[in-house]
Amino acid sequence: MARPLFTLSPRLTLCAQLTRPGASVADIGTDHGYLPIWLLKTGRCPRAVAADINEGPLGAARANGARYGAGEGLRFLLSDGLRALGPEDAEDIVIAGMGGELMLRMIGETPWLRDPGKRLILQPMSWAPQLRQGLWGLGFPIIEERACVDGGRAYSAFSVSFGGEQGEMPPLYPYMGRLEPGSPEVRLYAQKQARILENQRKGAAHRGETARAQSLGDVIQALENTYL
Repeated sequence: MARPLFTLSPRLTLCAQLTRPGASVADIGTDHGYLPIWLLKTGRCPRAVAADINEGPLGAARANGARYGAGEGLRFLLSDGLRALGPEDAEDIVIAGMGGELMLRMIGETPWLRDPGKRLILQPMSWAPQLRQGLWGLGFPIIEERACVDGGRAYSAFSVSFGGEQGEMPPLYPYMGRLEPGSPEVRLYAQKQARILENQRKGAAHRGETARAQSLGDVIQALENTYL
């Protein structure tokens, strides 16, 4: 008999909320397979792929799939990022818990993602400003973004799809994406970004990069005015 369903962590809950109801899902770097199992068992998605680069996590995902009764709707795939997947495998693609630099490389090298019907749900653990900026340049604007607090730290997750050339990027976009001000989670995330930017501003000032320091100061001020 299948066990009672678990509760997702706050970070994975954000990712689950950003998937489209009824869309097939691929979870890249699935680890223990919790996200696709949860999506299947709650009826949010009809079929899912749990993909990982290593056999160890994939084996754990298989065991959990059996333990929680995920059924035949869950397929397991050994894959280096998106390389073993094709456009027929999923409509929504989740990449969570990795660095933004790796995510940007994966997306840039996968031509079939340049389809407005595909949706990417991303939860970067680092390099988030560069990821947002890089995706904008590739023609993947953010559709929706949410923040949470997990283990005392603020995180963001966002969905993107291909939209072609985007024009000029808003100044706060690399740092806050599409987050809306007002919630405690977004405020904490903004505070984290402000601290990072202030450290960068101090470093630029120390190196005598006056223009760079001034530019960062302007961004910090705009961030504080909007979110803090």
